[in-house]
Amino acid sequence: MSSQPETVVQNAAPHTPAPSDGPVTASTAAEPSSPSRRLMLEYLFGLSWWRAALLAVLSTITGVGEAVVLAIVAQVAAALATSSDSVEVHLGFGSTRLSIGTLLIAGGAIAAARLILLIPVSSLGARLVSDAEATMRERLFQAFLRASWAAKSSDLEGKLQELMTNQVTLATQGVTQTTFVVTYLFSFAALVASALVLNPQAAGIVVAACILLFAALRPLSRAGSRAARDFSEAQLDHAGGVSESTRLAEETQVFGVTAAVRERLQHLIDRARHLSFRTQFTLRLVPSLYQSSVYLLLFGGLALIYSVDRSGLASLGAVVLLLVRAGTYGNQAQASYQIARQAVPFIERIQRAIEAYGDASIKEGSASFEALDVLSVRNVSYSYGKRSEVLSSFTFEVRAGETIGIIGPSGSGKSTLAQLLLRLREPDSGEYLVNGIPAGSLSWADWATKVSYVPQTPQLIYASVADNIRYFRQVPQEDVEWAARLAGIHDDVVTWSHGYDTLVGPRADAVSVGQAQRICLARALALQPQILVLDEPTSALDPTSERLIQASLGALRGSLTLFVIAHRLSTVDICDRVMVVVDGRLDAFERFDDLQARNAYYRSATNSVG
Repeated sequence: MSSQPETVVQNAAPHTPAPSDGPVTASTAAEPSSPSRRLMLEYLFGLSWWRAALLAVLSTITGVGEAVVLAIVAQVAAALATSSDSVEVHLGFGSTRLSIGTLLIAGGAIAAARLILLIPVSSLGARLVSDAEATMRERLFQAFLRASWAAKSSDLEGKLQELMTNQVTLATQGVTQTTFVVTYLFSFAALVASALVLNPQAAGIVVAACILLFAALRPLSRAGSRAARDFSEAQLDHAGGVSESTRLAEETQVFGVTAAVRERLQHLIDRARHLSFRTQFTLRLVPSLYQSSVYLLLFGGLALIYSVDRSGLASLGAVVLLLVRAGTYGNQAQASYQIARQAVPFIERIQRAIEAYGDASIKEGSASFEALDVLSVRNVSYSYGKRSEVLSSFTFEVRAGETIGIIGPSGSGKSTLAQLLLRLREPDSGEYLVNGIPAGSLSWADWATKVSYVPQTPQLIYASVADNIRYFRQVPQEDVEWAARLAGIHDDVVTWSHGYDTLVGPRADAVSVGQAQRICLARALALQPQILVLDEPTSALDPTSERLIQASLGALRGSLTLFVIAHRLSTVDICDRVMVVVDGRLDAFERFDDLQARNAYYRSATNSVG
């Protein structure tokens, strides 16, 4: 019996939105809301406001520096064309005459200073982006780790991996482009301000036209945001489909359904491709339209000024250079803004996941838990969502040191009961008491050292045997080897070339299922727990491995409180008492002899084995 609830099978179906995401409707997808914009700004500015402020200040300074350099170039070029040794520098409020040599020295110094300033500008932008990306991943994964097992197990397959990788990457692109928007806009403002100083009429006409143009292109920007929002959802569906297909690759080949699986994945790929096209189309079209329109407006405005006032042609040439460069910055700001807008759905989705995990955080108790005396379950019921009850009105009591077997048909609720005993799930009703107090009030730190678990399917990490047994805990080597001996794996490990330093797990040296199961049993025993829950520990083992596991369980008898979920009746031979769980109810909880005489399911199972 797997520890995964039956609802996960339903959640793994294709095209099912994650519970925390909610449906994307036309009204919600049409335009990034104010909270969405605040999210973007929080990840950019909230993490290090002084860096963002300094980025804006330095961008303005470099923009002014560029404006001065361009103005000097234009005025010097005009003077050289007339073979003049000096330049009449025209400003909006007056003019002054300077030598070409003075202007060249000043321009060179300003250009050099601007070049140096570009280093901190680039560094600040890079730091803001890298901090935002790391913060999103940290918040997401920490929220996931703190969430209850009930929340984690209801996730779509591959959802967290997709959120932590592609969704964060795409969200980070939005933060990156927002830093560019800051840089480009402040540079744009500096250039436009400089142009206004040189020739207020020409600059004013062009700037006003640019503002109107920006507003006119808003509908296209909204369409891009809608496409990006849908694309984000399609990416999650695609990740889930790929993850599921990878997990079931063996069955796919054996059952000859490769074509059907390929068709299913192709549908997900085609949907993502269509939405990606829509996103990229608006992403490329809007900036191009903006740039071309700005040039038309620029030349139109300058033609108007030229036709009515031809004085100060040198300053007019400087204005042309400044506004052309400002137009480039404006176009870059528009392009970056468009990308940033399309990244908002990814940030929203990440934030919703963080909040959903946060809402499902494990409740931290404060009562200490030193040793088990008695464990009581009183009238406990549990169901998955709106489904009928998986467990109904469970009541029993177990004393410290007892070995309890749990048997029953598949789907009867045995694994759900195990998860309740481990505090992975909380009862919908009833009480779960440890030493007479609610289990939920006990400290998790104490609980984790006193309660342990061996799942049906052994899960190894890519690490040494010793580190697999330690599993990120501080366990001395002698305790590692003690647990391995008790689990019956020590004699195998010492025959391997690197002993306890042998790498095992995915992509490493292969170990048998029985050896992996015994490594997991050693992991569960390493801290000498008071309560140990085993979910079908021998269901997939060969007879030799089963005997070794049973010998280990026999050696543990009486030293801790042991719950053994089993299909094979031979596995529970060592148990003091046996629970029979049928259709979510406790059908019996007695010794073997009494079960044989009184319980129909046990007699049926015994006769079936015979």
